[in-house]
Amino acid sequence: MAPMNNRLLVPRQTPGLLDLVPGAAAAYSLRSLSRSYAGPVVTVRRSSDNAEDSFTAAEVADGTLAAFAGAGDAFVKTWHSQTGSNDASQTTVGYQPKLVSSGVVVTEEGKPAIQFDKVDDYLEAATVAVAQPDTIVSVNTQDAAPSNVYDGITSRQALSPNATFERIFAGTSLTSAETITVGQLRIYVSVFDGSSSALYRDGVRIASGNAGSNSLGGFRIGTFTPGVAPHGGTISEIVIYPSVFDSATRQLIEGSIAWSYSV
Repeated sequence: MAPMNNRLLVPRQTPGLLDLVPGAAAAYSLRSLSRSYAGPVVTVRRSSDNAEDSFTAAEVADGTLAAFAGAGDAFVKTWHSQTGSNDASQTTVGYQPKLVSSGVVVTEEGKPAIQFDKVDDYLEAATVAVAQPDTIVSVNTQDAAPSNVYDGITSRQALSPNATFERIFAGTSLTSAETITVGQLRIYVSVFDGSSSALYRDGVRIASGNAGSNSLGGFRIGTFTPGVAPHGGTISEIVIYPSVFDSATRQLIEGSIAWSYSV
């Protein structure tokens, strides 16, 4: 028998999206995006007594969050950015999106997701400030149209899918004629680069051209303007990069997300 060495066998950690493609300005997810980030991914409020607590990605997935919520609901007060800055929050109780429903964590493709009610739910990160060129990656479903997944507070950059078209906007609408499937989890990559902007859905470019040149000044998740076409459906992940990428890097981003969410 060959002699055993004295090295410890340590399980290898799978690199997260921010390990593979670093440099994000903000990164919101319910899964771990970085091996170097050990903080909470959400702070929630439970419906039974309005108590609040924060949870890591592991605690969202392993039942700790559900145990905190009990038989009731839990709503997201803060979606923490795994970059360590630019958290997205909502202090108005009635505008907080739902993460636990009747004691069960909301999921898409078996992974935790945040449910937006298409009435008034949204989260805001007013500190996000990114000039073009930039890239916004989102993973979401849509239940009803029109529905704005995200918005820049001052620039009005938005991913606005509805039953008949999808668009991005940074001063000019760049629109696709693609029809979406209601309730289907999608990966969107929105590239804001003036006249060279583009929108990708599940790895396929569905629109390209001029989206305008507005910068991203502040960021909302789940609405265009409060009360105007709020999002109906789930959002699992949004990552904002202050740059655009070559096709190989974009495909690496899409592949990492697709592998995690099985889409």
